[in-house]
Amino acid sequence: MSVRWHAALGYALTGAELALPETGRPDAAALIGELADAGWPAERIARHAREVADAELGWPHQVPLALREGCGAAQFAAVLGATRALLELTTLETRPPSARRTLDRDEERLMREKPPHHGS
Repeated sequence: MSVRWHAALGYALTGAELALPETGRPDAAALIGELADAGWPAERIARHAREVADAELGWPHQVPLALREGCGAAQFAAVLGATRALLELTTLETRPPSARRTLDRDEERLMREKPPHHGS
């Protein structure tokens, strides 16, 4: 049985099992082209990702075990990350930095505490 890298990666991005050509090894750039040929251009993937995130569901989708069989976890995560970077989907939401605020009583107490090894 051959490893179905692009089918597994495509599922993670789209939530659908697509009949994608397999090259025997993962290739992020080729995958993006194959997804576009299968009706999932970058814009559709981005829209889908935001819709899933807005519904507070997990994206990228969890790939069924049978589909990712033979795909090493670290290599799968690396290629998925590279593909997301090429799609400019490494983060779906950009938030401003948190504003400064005053500490509450418990936080002030913790800030005054010295660890036992501090010596003062």
